[in-house]
Amino acid sequence: MHRHEFKSLKQWFPNHTVLPLWPQSNDMVELCPYFTHNNTSPAPMEREITQINNPEVMVVSPHNSNGIGVLIIPGGSYKRVAFDKEGVDTAEVLSQKGYTVFIMTYRMPADGHQEGNLVSLADAQRAIRIIRSQAKKWSLNHIGVIGFSAGGHIVASLITRYGLNTYHPVDHTDTLDARPDFATLMYPVITMDKTIGHPGSINELLGTTPTKSALAEFSMESQVSINTPPCLLIHAADDPAVKPENSVVFWQALKAKQVPTEIHLFERGGHGFGIRDAIGLPVESWPELFHTWVNSHLTQ
Repeated sequence: MHRHEFKSLKQWFPNHTVLPLWPQSNDMVELCPYFTHNNTSPAPMEREITQINNPEVMVVSPHNSNGIGVLIIPGGSYKRVAFDKEGVDTAEVLSQKGYTVFIMTYRMPADGHQEGNLVSLADAQRAIRIIRSQAKKWSLNHIGVIGFSAGGHIVASLITRYGLNTYHPVDHTDTLDARPDFATLMYPVITMDKTIGHPGSINELLGTTPTKSALAEFSMESQVSINTPPCLLIHAADDPAVKPENSVVFWQALKAKQVPTEIHLFERGGHGFGIRDAIGLPVESWPELFHTWVNSHLTQ
């Protein structure tokens, strides 16, 4: 698999607004960001970015805005960002429904950043704050978030620990609230419980010999509170990588705290279906389910 140098999302999408999350000098870790093609043919695109040190948000604007912004956090086992398959594909579908979509790249916990294993959460908090700071510019009344796989773990962290101090404030944006108005978790990594957890994500986040307290801290079902925003969960029962029990335990935790929540467990879909691998299966309907659910929770 060939590695290609990666500098910015601007090199792929010159016609889109791309916002850096941090001042360029913020991260002192020396990394060489690169991307690979996860498939043998160039179409459809399936680029994955690794060793990110300058995370960004790319904006996909709708023709007719519905006033709702959605931050998309793609997956990649806490090693890489599956930008096309879970980011761009989803943005194209949701922007047709009127959503203003923000697809983010983020830094990885095992790459040596000063925020340690909170670095991906720090990037997600910062992304929400930046979107909130530009809400007027994009005509947004509400800001939600969708996370896929390991990105689902980041979103679960964000909606339960949005107030956690994960980084030193760098500007006025950091005074803004990082709590999303709603969240959707797609086949998410949730728990560090070894019986149903995702071994790759646990290893990237906590190393090979995690402490009991670290396992508890990063098991997001234990972090839910009455202030967690409404949450939609979507998973396939035949997921071979991230067990559907991850979504179930999170749904149970939300329900126990009386947080508005809905879960859809599809018989088939495997892992990482996104948009393109859902075609022809009942799980293909998930963007419609998302759209209906969001609108049932928000008053325009």
